[in-house]
Amino acid sequence: PVSRLYYRYEEGDEYEEEFGGRYVEGEILTRRSLAINGGELRRIGAPQGTFLRRKDGTWLRAGESARRLAGGQGAAMRAEGHHQPGKLGIGRDDDGREDRYLPEITALIDPRQFDLITAKDSGLVVIQGGAGSGKTTIGLHRLAYLNFQDRKRFRPDKMLVMVFNQALKRYISRVLPALGVNGVPVQTYERWAEKLRQQHVRGLPREYDELTPSTVTRLKKHPQMLIAIDQHVAKISARVAEMLDQSLSGIEGGDGALRVWKKHTGQPLAQRLDVLGRWAQPVRDRDGVIDDSRTRPLALRHAVERVVQRGKSMAHDVPTAWAELLTDLPALKRVFEGTGLSDEEIESAHRWCTRKCPMVLASIDENLAKERHGRQQRRGKRPPEDFDQRARRDDRTMGIDGEEEQEAALLDREDDTLLLRFVQRLWGPLVRGKERLAYEHVLVDEAQDLSPVELAVVVETASRHQSITLAGDVAQRLMMDNGFTGWKDVLGRLGLDHVAVEPLRITYRSTAQIIEFARDVLGPLRSEEENDAPRQGVPVEHFEFGHGGEAVAFLGEALRDLMGAEPRCSVAVIARYPEQADLYYQGLVNAEVPFIRRIARQDFPFKPGIDVTDVRQVKGLEFDYVVLLEVSAASYPEDDEARHLLHIAATRAAHQLWVASTGQPSPLLPDTLLDR
Repeated sequence: PVSRLYYRYEEGDEYEEEFGGRYVEGEILTRRSLAINGGELRRIGAPQGTFLRRKDGTWLRAGESARRLAGGQGAAMRAEGHHQPGKLGIGRDDDGREDRYLPEITALIDPRQFDLITAKDSGLVVIQGGAGSGKTTIGLHRLAYLNFQDRKRFRPDKMLVMVFNQALKRYISRVLPALGVNGVPVQTYERWAEKLRQQHVRGLPREYDELTPSTVTRLKKHPQMLIAIDQHVAKISARVAEMLDQSLSGIEGGDGALRVWKKHTGQPLAQRLDVLGRWAQPVRDRDGVIDDSRTRPLALRHAVERVVQRGKSMAHDVPTAWAELLTDLPALKRVFEGTGLSDEEIESAHRWCTRKCPMVLASIDENLAKERHGRQQRRGKRPPEDFDQRARRDDRTMGIDGEEEQEAALLDREDDTLLLRFVQRLWGPLVRGKERLAYEHVLVDEAQDLSPVELAVVVETASRHQSITLAGDVAQRLMMDNGFTGWKDVLGRLGLDHVAVEPLRITYRSTAQIIEFARDVLGPLRSEEENDAPRQGVPVEHFEFGHGGEAVAFLGEALRDLMGAEPRCSVAVIARYPEQADLYYQGLVNAEVPFIRRIARQDFPFKPGIDVTDVRQVKGLEFDYVVLLEVSAASYPEDDEARHLLHIAATRAAHQLWVASTGQPSPLLPDTLLDR
């Protein structure tokens, strides 16, 4: 708690705080941050400046820009005076590079960030912040803070970090141990949902369709799907209620059973049936003998038991409920009326589902048989001789030309979420082994790229304390078809209208010039409440080339010079599409650019060098320098998706940003940049 004095007050401030139940007041006489490495003092941070120790033991007073470093191993002091227009690199690799030791983040956290990190250990915290404002940093330090405060409750295996992509997963997996927290599972949502679906709903295909139409994705990720699932579960519950009414008609004590059933309306169907079944069980005395005086009539017990058995069978048939919903066109049209999905789009998605769902349902018995077959093989038992032949025969369909083809039953990626949501609504909470899956703390980074349905599934895996941190930025949406329209709408759909969104107002990663460019490209999507970017830098520069060869020649020379001057810097060369990245990578290799890598599967090494990649790979990462490729009208037209992607790509840069285009420049580029 005494650390509040450091985070909340400046040197010379008077303070008043409560420690150990008593109030303490005074004045902050001295406020310093020290960096010590290998037992040697390397840096002193003070209001008067930042002082760096050289290799010869003398001290250097650094410029203001050295006080907040970013970019991993390549972080360096950047001095505006060293910038030359048309030249990459605005620092030097001598004196500036002596500050190789990144400051502890705890020395840089501002009072607002500190309050979020140390917020109470129950309830939902929603952090909205622009690129580089510290959202991920706050989320990870909050997780470490909770673990430190209560190591028993917030054990690493009782927490979860949910990230958008594999690159962030690998990065965060490296960072958490440095915060003193080992063993916290870090998962991408896609993989997490896949594993849970396989555990909870057996017999479904393990492969996914890679050609799912965009209309199907939009429908399955749409926020209204939460309502559609609830309405379909209500239909199933109504069928059970009707069976109960019919079975109890004229039976003594039936009214009591109906009262128990209605009392638990709103609970998952299987749980309601469990309660009803326990109510109907014989009452026994201490010796285990049935007490006839308190036990329900036999006819009533039998009637209730029959309904409970049939109802549980319906509740556990999640695949059928899923298929019924997706193939019920009138119900889909009612739910999605006025939501932005046209009747034509709904009908198109329905046709896809009507073709795919029966194939998936038909494959369940076969898949379960294959699982048994695999288990028998592992145990050394011989399966029935005709199993493989029967499985192959069942897989066959007749093609249009009369030849036999094989069309595998496949799920869409979005189905994992729908199936898990049905499990939560029909069965109850997800489980791990025989126990409820209940995380004591859940951190979701880049939450704006999860759909409301996906967020609902994740939120319900938190324990009863609901200790959850959602961090995101609406301006950095990468998934445009996920139904995320804003925090207010999403929180409302999750039943969390009362939760306030905590905005971060200061951007630390990028310079003011980079942030201004990134805001400009958002155009009408630009937020009215904008972050402050206090760190000044060099102007964003635009280079227009006649063709790609000219661009490669220019960039090749610039990058060679940069790596010669600053071999420990990090550079991202970012294209809109992977094919563009392939072409430029090969050209730069031919230009003998050193330390260059092609990143195509989020396999960033997080080391100095040049990473050539596409914009969908870099979400959540940062680099000293960024070069944006082919920022042309063809690659970045005037639409919302292009605006978001260009904003994301630009805000990866910490110190300097170049924009390169061949042909007609993108209409998203500000006139002030094109006129230079």
